[in-house]
Parts: sequence; structure tokens; C-alpha cells
Amino acid sequence: MRNLNQRPRGSEGGGYSGNNSSRPPVLFDKKILSEGIKEINLCREWGHFLAEGNEKVKTTQIRKFFGAVKKIQADFDQSKSEIVLLNPKLAYAVGRNKNSKVKDLYIVLSPLIDEIGEDKDRFKNFVNIFEAIVAYHKEISGE
Repeated sequence: MRNLNQRPRGSEGGGYSGNNSSRPPVLFDKKILSEGIKEINLCREWGHFLAEGNEKVKTTQIRKFFGAVKKIQADFDQSKSEIVLLNPKLAYAVGRNKNSKVKDLYIVLSPLIDEIGEDKDRFKNFVNIFEAIVAYHKEISGE
């Protein structure tokens, strides 16, 4: 039985058509961390979804988390133990922003963060995924 906070993964159905739907896109398949991005559409869907509607995620909310990710990337060998702390940072953002899609961002990124461990290649693929989401968010939000 799937947790109510979980969304379908990969090809498990659902999806976001980019038509201002309030329904979030499907989750990323965890294999994306080992295989890398093969198809950019899901990143685009998530970026657009998070930037649209009354509950949109503000650029400052995304950039704060993005900064923590980039800090780890800048000195991975010294900072890799901080990867595990990315989930609590997102959880804190969820708590501070009850009327925002930040919870959806947490739901999509948390399972990926859990799968990274301290693996440099998996983290690099995670950064690529998140950078793509941020870029597509910026495309819509214009902030």
C-alpha cells in the first residue's frame, strides 16, 4: 500500500500535462540517479507545476535549498555527509510555507535524496535534475 503523500513514479500513470492542472506530475524513478537524465520532460513538468497557481513556490524558497545543494557540490568530499541534511531543510521549508507547493517539492526530491547516500555520481545526477527543475521554474515564474 502506497503512502498517501507519494505520487506515482515514472510510467506508473498520471502525469502533468502542463495545462495549469493542480495535480502534480509523477515522481522520478529512482533509477535516474544512476542513469542520469534521459528525458527532460518530467523536469519541465515539475518546474512549471511548482511555478504556477496560487500555491506556487517562490523563487526565494527554491534558491535557498538550491544554495545548500550547490554548497555540497562545491566541496563534495568535505561536505558529502551533509547530503542527509537536505531532507530536514526541505521539511523545514514545508513547515514554514503551509500554503505552498513546497510540500510537493519535498515529495518529489526526498526519495531521491534518500537514494544518494554519499555517492558522487548519484549526487551529480541529483544536482542536474534539480537544476533543470529550477530552470523551468524560472521560465514560468520570471522572478
